[in-house]
Amino acid sequence: MAHGMHREVTMFNSTFGARNRENLSIMQTTKYAAGDSGDYRDGVVPTYDVLTSGQYSGTVNLDVPAYAAATIAFVAATKKITDSANLLAQIKTGDTIVIFGSASNDGIYTVATGNVAGEIVTTEALADEAAGAFVTILKRATHSNNCVVDKVTGKMWSRYASKGEKLGIASGGKLYWYQATAAYTLHAAANDLAISSTTKILKITNGAGEIARYKTGTHIVLAGFANAANNLAGGFRVDTVAVNGSDLDITLWPGFRNTFVTEAAGGSRTIKLVCNNIFAYAAAANKALLGGFTDWRVPDDLRLRELTDMEAGTAAPNATAFPSWPTDDYIWSGTTLPGDTSNAIIVSFYYGYVTYYTRVNTYYAALIRG
Repeated sequence: MAHGMHREVTMFNSTFGARNRENLSIMQTTKYAAGDSGDYRDGVVPTYDVLTSGQYSGTVNLDVPAYAAATIAFVAATKKITDSANLLAQIKTGDTIVIFGSASNDGIYTVATGNVAGEIVTTEALADEAAGAFVTILKRATHSNNCVVDKVTGKMWSRYASKGEKLGIASGGKLYWYQATAAYTLHAAANDLAISSTTKILKITNGAGEIARYKTGTHIVLAGFANAANNLAGGFRVDTVAVNGSDLDITLWPGFRNTFVTEAAGGSRTIKLVCNNIFAYAAAANKALLGGFTDWRVPDDLRLRELTDMEAGTAAPNATAFPSWPTDDYIWSGTTLPGDTSNAIIVSFYYGYVTYYTRVNTYYAALIRG
C-alpha cells in the first residue's frame, strides 16, 4: 500500500500488543478507583505512522464554495466585487478566494478589504462586468499533504483538521454540517431537469449554456423531483460536467447508500450549490488529491472518538502524530443523531466526550480514508 512507503515517526506500544483490538480508545492510565479504566487499561493504545515525504509532502489547495449568486458584479477602477443582495460579509480581509462562472473574472484573488455586506476589494486587477451570470465565490485553504496511519485500525487520517484554515462564514475553519440557507441557487425553478438512475446523470434540457455554473468537486442539492431519493438534503458531489448537444450533462456521485430514481424532465425543479459545509470540504480534498487520494470522507463518531487521549491534560490526540489538533471547540462527525435527525454527533478534544448539536452550527472538520 502507498501509505507504507514512508515512516518518519513511529510510536510503538509493546505492553498491550494487539489484544482487544475492538476496544481502542481507553487511553487513561491513571487509576482513580479499583476497577476503573485506569486500573484495567483494557484496550490497545493507538500507534501511528506519520507520513511526510513523497506524495505526503507539500500542500494542496482546498477550494470550498462560500457563496453563489446572479447579483455579483465587478468594477475595474476600484477593484471591487459587489453584490446587490448584500451577502458578502462572510468574505473576510486576507481570505484567498476563487471566482468561478464569471464571463471575464474567473481566477484567484486576495481580499484586501472584506467583512462588508455589499462589496469585496481585491488586491489583483478586475475587469468590468455587470451582474447577471451565476457567479460562485469559493474560499481557498492551503492544506498539508501530511497523513497519519493508525496501525491498529488501518485507517488513514489527514494529519491536520480544518482549524486555522480560512474557511467557513467566519474564515476560522469552522463549517456547517448542513445548513439549507447556505445553499444558493444555480438553476432557478423550471421543468427542464431530468435524472437517470443508471448513468447518474442530471440532465439540463437545452442547458448547455449553463456549463460555467457547475464546478467538479462541489456539492449541489436538488429539489422538486417526485422521488425523495433525488432530493437528498445535503446534496450530491459533482463528478463531471459535459455539453451534450444542446443539453448539459452533470454526472453526480450519490454516495454508497443512495440510489437515484429515473425521472423525466418536468415539474418545478431547482439546483442549489451547497456552501460552507463539511461534505463540500471532503469533496474539495478529493478534487485536490490530498495525499494522492480521492476517497477522503468525514469520519463517523466512533472513528473520531478513537483519537482522544484520556490521560493527557486535554483529550487531544498524540501531539507528534497530530500537532495543532483543535481543542478549543468541537469537531463534527458524519453521524446523525438517531433520536433527532436535525442534530449530528460532535466530539470534544478538550474533555474527550461525545455529544451532539444542531447541524446548522459551525464546528471544525477532520478527514479520514481507508
